Amino acid sequence: MAINKQEHHQLVEEAALWIVQLSSDDESTRINAQLKFNQWKQNSQQHQKIAADIEQCIRSIQKVSQTTQHQKVVKSALKAGLGSAKAYKHLRVGSAFAIASVVIGGSVFYLSDTSIAYLQADIQGDSAQWTTQTLQDGSRLILRGKSAVNIDFQANQRVVELVQGQIYVDVAKDPQRPFLVKTTHGQIQALGTAFSVSYTPSATALKMLHSRVRVQAANVYSKQQVIVSAGQAVSLNQNGIQPLSALNIYNEQQKWNKHQLMVEDLALDQVLKELDQNYKGKIIFNAEALSKIHVNAVLPLDQTQDALKLLATVFPNLNVYQVTPYLIVISLKK
Repeated sequence: MAINKQEHHQLVEEAALWIVQLSSDDESTRINAQLKFNQWKQNSQQHQKIAADIEQCIRSIQKVSQTTQHQKVVKSALKAGLGSAKAYKHLRVGSAFAIASVVIGGSVFYLSDTSIAYLQADIQGDSAQWTTQTLQDGSRLILRGKSAVNIDFQANQRVVELVQGQIYVDVAKDPQRPFLVKTTHGQIQALGTAFSVSYTPSATALKMLHSRVRVQAANVYSKQQVIVSAGQAVSLNQNGIQPLSALNIYNEQQKWNKHQLMVEDLALDQVLKELDQNYKGKIIFNAEALSKIHVNAVLPLDQTQDALKLLATVFPNLNVYQVTPYLIVISLKK
C-alpha cells in the first residue's frame, strides 16, 4: 500500500532516530531504545519491513566500528544523523538503507571496505579499477577494486600477503623459491600458474584456474593440507578447509580478463556483492531479502549502471535508486 507524503516524512525521521539510538555507546540508552523499537515494529507491516532493514544496518555499523579510529568516525556521523535525515525528506521509502545512508554518512561505508591493513599495504588497488602489477620475479598480479597486498620476496621464498579484497595470480616459475599467497586463514603454495584468491575476515576463497596449488589451513588444531587442481575451489576459515561448488574456469577467466560477470543460477545478493567490488562508491541492499532471487546473466563489471539497468529489466520488482553519485540503494518494490 502506498504511503502519502506526510507519512513518508515521518518514517524517515523515525528510522533516523532508531538508528541513532540503537547504535548508542550507552548501554541503558540502547536497552530502552530496543524496548520501544520492538513496540514500534508492531504498529504496521510497513514498520516491520523497514525494521528489518534498520536491524541489518545496525549490524553493518557494529561490524565496521571495530577499531578506535573507526568508532570515532561512526560516532560523529551518527550524532549528525537526525538533522541530515530531515534534510533528505525527498528520498523514497523503498528501503531503510536509503535513510541509513543519509544518517551515518559516506564515511561509514568508506570504512566498511577500507581497513587499517589496506591503508598500510605495499600495493593498494583503487575502487572501480583493476590494478595490474608485475612483481620482481616476473609474476603477474591483478588486484580487483579496493584490494591490497604486502610483498615479501626473500632468497628462499616469495610471499604475497592478501590483506583485503580479491587478486588474480599468474606465477612465474622459480624452482628455488616457492610462491606463497597468505591470509589470516592459511597459505596457498603455487605448484602451477594461475589462480584467484578472495579474502574477507571470515573466510578466504581459492579458485584454481590452471595446474595445482597446495593449501594449508592456519588453524593451530589442524595440520590439514590439500592439493587443489584446476576447476576446483575451496574455502579456508577458522574450521579449516572446505570444498566449494565446482568452478567454471571460463567464467572466472572472463571476470579477470574481460571484466565480465557470467553467472548461472546465482543468488541476486551475491551478484550485487560482485558488482559492488568494482563500483566507484557503494551498493547497499538487504542481502536476506534478495537471496531468494536467482540470476542467469552476463553483466559488465566496469559499467555498474548498465549492469543494474539490465537486472531491473529482468526483475521488474527490483527498485534501483541512486541516492548520490557514490551510493546506490537496491530494494524490492512494495
